[in-house]
Amino acid sequence: MKLHSFFAAGLLAIASSSAFAATHSQLDNAQALQVISSVKASLAAQKSFGCVAVVDVSGTLLAFERLDGAPLGCVDASIGKARTSALYRAPSVKFMDRLQKGETTVLEIPHAVALGGGYPLTLNGEVVGAVGVSTPVQALDNQASETAAQALK
Repeated sequence: MKLHSFFAAGLLAIASSSAFAATHSQLDNAQALQVISSVKASLAAQKSFGCVAVVDVSGTLLAFERLDGAPLGCVDASIGKARTSALYRAPSVKFMDRLQKGETTVLEIPHAVALGGGYPLTLNGEVVGAVGVSTPVQALDNQASETAAQALK
């Protein structure tokens, strides 16, 4: 009896995820690589380097690239920025702005990185993931992530 219940629960979980996928847009690997290519073009135009991460709607890493010369710290920073934007469905710079205005409680928000450079990715008007960019220049992080997100549409 327990085996049948376990098997039925497993089938229900598979059916639920299939139904979700059928009714909601999802980010695929080709689209994630398109986002990374856009970021790389933005960074090349500025003669910069860094890291770029693309996560799915749950904040799970889908694609990543660390460009030549990028410091090790940008790895986790780019992933954290992307995860923040995916989970909260907002550009990560909004958390940085709140912190700069003195709202230190932002530092206690789970999985929120208060740095710019994370931007939600949308398909058909629905958030499907996010991109996170980490370079030596904060303004470039914001610009490159937003440009890449707009290119996906």
